[in-house]
Amino acid sequence: MDLGGTIPPQIGNLSFLVSLSIGNNSFHGSLPNELSRLYRLQFLDLSYNEFSGEIPPWMGLLNKLQILFLNGNNFEGSIPQSLSNISSLQWIDLAYNQLSGSIPSSIFKMPTLQQIVLYSNKFSGPMPPSIFFNASSLQYINLGNNELSGGLPTYMFDHLPNLQFLSVAHNHFSGVLPEIGNLTMLTALFLYHNNFEGTIPSSLLKCTQLQYFDMWNNNFTGRLLPEIGNLTMLTYLFLGQNKFEGAIPSQIGRLQKLEQFAIYSNYFSGPIPYEIFNISTLRNIMMAFNNLSGDLPSNMGLFLHNLQVLALHGNELSGTIPNSILNASQLIILDLGDNSFSSSIPKAIGDLRFLEALILGYNKLTIQSRELGSIFSSLSSCKYLRLFSLAKSHLNDVLPNSVGNLSTSLQRLGLHDCNIKGNIPEEIGNLSSLIDLTLNHNELGGPVPTTIGRLDKLQGLFLYGNRIKGSIPYTLCHLGRLNTLSLSGNELYGHIPACIDNMTSLRTLDLGFNQLTSSIPLNLWRLKDLLLVDLSSNYLNGPLALDIGNMNVLRALDLSKNQITGRIPVAIGGLKSIVNLSLAVNQLDGSIPTSVGELISLEVLDLSYNNLYGEIPKSLEELSYLKHINLSFNKLRGEIPSRGQFVHFPARSFISNNGLCGEARMQVPPCKGKNAIGMRILKYVSIAVGLMVLGVCLVFFSIRRHKRNAKLSHDTNSIPLATWRRISHQELIRVTEGFSANNLLGEGSFGFVYKGTLLEGTIVAIKVFNLQVEGAFKSFHRECEVLHNICHRNLVKIITACCNMDFKALVLEYMPNGNLDMRLYSENHCLNMLQRLNIMIDVATAVEYLHLGYTTPIVHCDLKPTNVLLDEDMVGHVADFGISKLLGDGVSLTQTMTLATIGYMAPE
Repeated sequence: MDLGGTIPPQIGNLSFLVSLSIGNNSFHGSLPNELSRLYRLQFLDLSYNEFSGEIPPWMGLLNKLQILFLNGNNFEGSIPQSLSNISSLQWIDLAYNQLSGSIPSSIFKMPTLQQIVLYSNKFSGPMPPSIFFNASSLQYINLGNNELSGGLPTYMFDHLPNLQFLSVAHNHFSGVLPEIGNLTMLTALFLYHNNFEGTIPSSLLKCTQLQYFDMWNNNFTGRLLPEIGNLTMLTYLFLGQNKFEGAIPSQIGRLQKLEQFAIYSNYFSGPIPYEIFNISTLRNIMMAFNNLSGDLPSNMGLFLHNLQVLALHGNELSGTIPNSILNASQLIILDLGDNSFSSSIPKAIGDLRFLEALILGYNKLTIQSRELGSIFSSLSSCKYLRLFSLAKSHLNDVLPNSVGNLSTSLQRLGLHDCNIKGNIPEEIGNLSSLIDLTLNHNELGGPVPTTIGRLDKLQGLFLYGNRIKGSIPYTLCHLGRLNTLSLSGNELYGHIPACIDNMTSLRTLDLGFNQLTSSIPLNLWRLKDLLLVDLSSNYLNGPLALDIGNMNVLRALDLSKNQITGRIPVAIGGLKSIVNLSLAVNQLDGSIPTSVGELISLEVLDLSYNNLYGEIPKSLEELSYLKHINLSFNKLRGEIPSRGQFVHFPARSFISNNGLCGEARMQVPPCKGKNAIGMRILKYVSIAVGLMVLGVCLVFFSIRRHKRNAKLSHDTNSIPLATWRRISHQELIRVTEGFSANNLLGEGSFGFVYKGTLLEGTIVAIKVFNLQVEGAFKSFHRECEVLHNICHRNLVKIITACCNMDFKALVLEYMPNGNLDMRLYSENHCLNMLQRLNIMIDVATAVEYLHLGYTTPIVHCDLKPTNVLLDEDMVGHVADFGISKLLGDGVSLTQTMTLATIGYMAPE
């Protein structure tokens, strides 16, 4: 009637009133005391209003009341003891309120009480041991959805001979169940969502009138006894999410009225008794996540005409999927996933016209060539299909165009890890309701279909781990609901679409391990709700935008193995939620901003293999969650911090930063401090001793020079020119494991140098030119021109070159002892005086050959310790001719005065 307001106290004047029913209205406030005058009242219904406050004690004065409905209000407080004074009360319903405290045992001692409903309140504490004594008239007890705890009283069922319905579900009860055998009238028992343990009492299996039995989500153990077959009236049997074990008793087949059978998430084992599939009344069979094994009966579907759900996921079932399953024509959910079913899918699977979910993935299913197309064509008859998964199947087939004929109701399509070949059909765009498209880890090629942009409900697009080529289509920007875009591990090239900021729902962007170029679009940093961004292992360049600091919920950012330049912006301190940050293997320079110390959630920081210089900010010591840091292979200097999490970091986190100092365990020199004066004196003494040693060595030098010159002359003339061979781009990718950072030897102005092992076992150094850097093309061609024509024992040898439009590399002789710079400034590697003199001779001999020993004089122009490589015998080899000059006929050698090393000359 939708009445409102408060109850007028004048109603208390209706002294002859026997029934007051004002339920399902909008009355509010407290109940007036004047209602206590209605001493003739037998029926009071105040349910589903908005009454509040406590239940008034005066209700105990209504001693003729038989039915009391207060359910569906906002009453709070405890149940007044005075209610037990209503000697004629038969039915009390206090459900859906805010009542709390313990349940008074006195309320169950009313001699005429038949039904009590306290469902969905906040009652707590244990049940009194004598709560159901003298309650023989009770037929219906519902205490579910409260906060009651402890065990059920041992003798609680001994005095309830007429009980038909009992629910203590969704509480915090624990312990074992008391004996229940006296409840011969019981038709419904609900114990779900508690912490009960132990076995099912054998006496319970004598309750032959039981129709509803639900023990879901407890800790029951043991076996399911064969006597379960005595409960022939059962229609609803829920034993899921317990710890039952052993075989399913075949006596289940006696339960010919059973409609719901759920034993999922237990430890049942052995075969499924065929008798279960003879129960024609079954609507739901849920046996997922057990240890069931064996084959399904070949005639399993013949009697299951009412079956709507068959869930056997996550077992150890094997054999074929019986064709008889097609007789269960009412099936809505068929879940056979994560088993060991083999052979093929029933070809007429589309006869199950009412299917909404078909889950066959994670099996050993196989199909004949081109059979996938007929399966999809058959499934086109399933107009209600919302979920279809064949993931982890051995399909070895082409994704057919008929995939576009699947139901327009389809929301999730899972075909990952299926060895699917060919291209993604344009018809995929017909699946207008698709939410998740999962095609990752296949062998798909071709482009990303532009028609995917029509799937405006799509939330997850998973195409990673394929061989997809081409650019990222701009039509993907139409996917305004897309949450996850994962295209990593493909062969995509070109730009990241500038319209990416149209994907306003995007939370995960994974484009790593492709061949993307250009700079990161500024619009990307407008997606302030992104949680994960992975653009690693591409060819992205340009500086980091200042807007990166706006990503204050970003949890992981991986931009490693690109060609990003410039400084790390101070604004990076705005990434307050970042946990994993990797900018490794780029071309970043400048200092590490102190604002990195403001990344309070940071656990992993990798800035290795860049050109960073300056000191390590002390602010990083404040990062209390930092577990891993890698600052190696930069140009950092100063003291390595020693407080906070830095006490746990190993020396390898800081290697190849020649200016660092700190504790001895970091394998760096100690920082200057109190012993500075002593160190100064020691330095002068060392210089004096060094000069004496140098004088002695010069004597040896004059003796050795004649011998070495003769040998060098012989060596120079006897070494043949390098034999060039063909090596493809793909082979270089293979021998460097995809140009992995694990194989990175170093980097220069125009690219990176990797270690690789050719098919015949030859170890080589592969210099890959970064074609995005100005001058890289010229440097590559200059090195080819110089190295192709010269040959000397003190010059690095070229084996071959690899060159195409987008890739240029030189394959060079590998030098296992690194470069001279490492040997001069590392505590781990040192050179004695004789080795130093020999290397000086090697370098001088190489320069002499370049200037005078070749038909066209060559000026190196970049001679420094990092360009002097050392072979296994510590013989020096001059490398890197990227900016060298060739002086042609008629050019005076005096020009070498202006062609020397440019910009900076190493002091050595």
